[in-house]
Amino acid sequence: MTPTETRPCSSRVPRIPPRLVRALCVSLGAFVGASLFVSTSLADGLDKDETARLARGETVARNVTIENDERRYVGGITYAVVHASVSELQEVFEDVEAYRNVLPRTKQATLVGHEGLDQLVELRQGNAVIDARYTLRVRHEAWRRDVRFWLDARRPHDIHDAWGYFHVDPMTDDESGPRSLVTYAVLVDLGPGLVRELFEERLRTVLLSTPSILSRYLVARRKAPRHG
Repeated sequence: MTPTETRPCSSRVPRIPPRLVRALCVSLGAFVGASLFVSTSLADGLDKDETARLARGETVARNVTIENDERRYVGGITYAVVHASVSELQEVFEDVEAYRNVLPRTKQATLVGHEGLDQLVELRQGNAVIDARYTLRVRHEAWRRDVRFWLDARRPHDIHDAWGYFHVDPMTDDESGPRSLVTYAVLVDLGPGLVRELFEERLRTVLLSTPSILSRYLVARRKAPRHG
């Protein structure tokens, strides 16, 4: 059974097949529980060097590739300390218009509807060579400090599958103000063909840069003049 086949057509959160969970556990070296979309921070699995890098303001990324006869997922997980409060980050995540500035290579982000607890967000992403359009189901669970997303396979999509989440943990303030630990995980299946062969690793690098882009966006957002 493939991930797409396990995705329900209702507002329920999809269950990731056990083989993907096991592969993530091995690849990330951290316990992720019963599904990819856990609410607890994965930062407990970081080693001393990674923790020191976070303290210096660097991001920590771990690559993940999961492949079988039917699917090939690339992506991973990135940790970053962001100078923002949990509430400020949640505000950004709830603003679909901000996605164009937060998600890499995003040309357009449009809220096209709601179903149950989920927003339906159509994205158009790419560069001069690649242009992909697809719709994500986005679920905000503020009480868990989570934003979870997955491909809506019922709608037109130029990639085969995508899953992921943001999780935010508050940290103690420093001299610059509030801080949060952002954990971002993503897996994407581009589908077979030349695009996968030529651009898969570039895509992974771009995807895992998302927390850095988010951090820069927050800085620019604070500096922008406020009207009214």
